[in-house]
Amino acid sequence: MSPAPRDGFDEDELEPWDHPGPRMMSTRADTITPSKPVWLWERWLATGALHLIVGRQGGGKSTLAAWLTAQVTMGRAYPDDPECREHCTVATLSLEEAPDRLVARLLAAGADVARVEVLSDVEDVDDEGRPFRRPWRLPKDCSVLETFIRDAGVRLLIVDGLGYSIVGDSHNYAVVGSALSALSGVAERTHCAIVGLTHPPKGASDPVTAAIGSTAWTAIARIVWVLGTDPEDETEQRRVCRVSKTNYRAPDNGLGFTIGNDERYECGYVTGLRPSTVTAEVLMSARQGEDERTEREETRDLLKSILTAGPMDTPEVLKITRTAGVSDRTVTRARGDLGVIATARHDPTTGRLIGWQLSLPDQSTSPLGQPLPGCVGALDLNRKYMYPQCPEGPDEGRGNLVSLFGGSDRPPPPEDDLFFGDEDGES
Repeated sequence: MSPAPRDGFDEDELEPWDHPGPRMMSTRADTITPSKPVWLWERWLATGALHLIVGRQGGGKSTLAAWLTAQVTMGRAYPDDPECREHCTVATLSLEEAPDRLVARLLAAGADVARVEVLSDVEDVDDEGRPFRRPWRLPKDCSVLETFIRDAGVRLLIVDGLGYSIVGDSHNYAVVGSALSALSGVAERTHCAIVGLTHPPKGASDPVTAAIGSTAWTAIARIVWVLGTDPEDETEQRRVCRVSKTNYRAPDNGLGFTIGNDERYECGYVTGLRPSTVTAEVLMSARQGEDERTEREETRDLLKSILTAGPMDTPEVLKITRTAGVSDRTVTRARGDLGVIATARHDPTTGRLIGWQLSLPDQSTSPLGQPLPGCVGALDLNRKYMYPQCPEGPDEGRGNLVSLFGGSDRPPPPEDDLFFGDEDGES
């Protein structure tokens, strides 16, 4: 039985567009004017589109991005696209490299640095109207970015370390899809080519789904490039960049190059450009060089860089490492190698455990086994939980757990299980 009509409405007599509530919008296809892509680089770099460059750490992504910036700011021709274009403004946001080193790469590549805008933090105001600066984040800061692109007349935006900017789990399809869809929308509305640099997960061999850990990364981007060492080069010096996924016609060949050394700025630059027939599938599955650092070594360096600025909450650290494609087990081992200290944070009113904070050994003002401000506790690696620091010592002081942890005589839950993962086997 159909529901009774609402007061004042006979729904059978209403036209489709008069029905109250949400409705699906549509446009008849024969009223839409088809368009052709506008290229900054034929078949490689399209205006109004989101691109990804996927490559392993140390593979030359930042160096390639500097070369791309130089091409666009100088209006240079490309190896497979001889047409020279106008000199355009480029903006670059690096979440992995300091601005002075970024500019050194640009100068080594021959870029017109007067046409490059180096982005940094977002200037914001708090609830009381006081100004402060914070990192740029996706998708919340897309409107801020869009305004800047329009005002500065930016035609190419490069984001180095794109995954670090996403708020939420970068392995979650919905989270990644929402963030990249918002960024893709900025590209479409501003007619700017946006290029994000990111890492593949360890062991990835599929060039289409190889970006970090979610297929949303490559589903949203219009064009995806993969970058790797040329497996046909015995010296393992030549790199190859290849389009692995495109919504347009793919280039006939990949781009091969080597990385020279600029002695002025002590950084690399792209040289020796030539066509390459190496496929994207071969690039992603190729064995890496014998001197490639292990994942565990890379993770130790990553943790050092994360914690160098000071202690950080465990969830924030894990967000960054997962975004970089590092397994939680490897993070556990790397933390043990570095002697990372985990300090409990408690609610000052109830004394309940509310989280953990990680710091490097030389940063901790409260070393292991020493009293911490407010009797917050210290990590006991053997017992795998926190005891309050009391005059009697951990064993004799168990009775004080009743007041410290909200009336329970049980020890607080351990810091995330990652810290206490088994240590057998190698990464």
